[in-house]
Amino acid sequence: MKQISLRGRAYPSDLNHSGTVFGGWIMAKMDKAASIAVEDIVNSGAVTISVTDLHFLKPIRNGDIVTIYTEIIKVGNTSIQINVNVMVRCKQSHEEYSVTNAIFTFVTLNEDRKPINVRDVIRDDINDYVKELL
Repeated sequence: MKQISLRGRAYPSDLNHSGTVFGGWIMAKMDKAASIAVEDIVNSGAVTISVTDLHFLKPIRNGDIVTIYTEIIKVGNTSIQINVNVMVRCKQSHEEYSVTNAIFTFVTLNEDRKPINVRDVIRDDINDYVKELL
């Protein structure tokens, strides 16, 4: 189930020399959004271990509204995969379109920062969609 995990605006301090948002800024926001999605389903720490299929489709410009959607797509023994899609509403045209997407993989950790089984730290209040992935 796709959900909004993060929303904000691109500002001049986020731009590169070409007048568009730095790719690293976008990736950092995507990682934050994915971490929020993970925290919604587990009661433990979790860290990003990989980012795959990262595609920058269109630029983000100053003033654009950025909305980041996340969707849990797979739950493994110790890992959780999240599809992350960045959408933009253009400041001038108000057109909405996809600008970036990727798959983030997180690993759940115990207090000693060792991987632990996701099923041992699942929250009681997760939605049915995630329960079906377990």
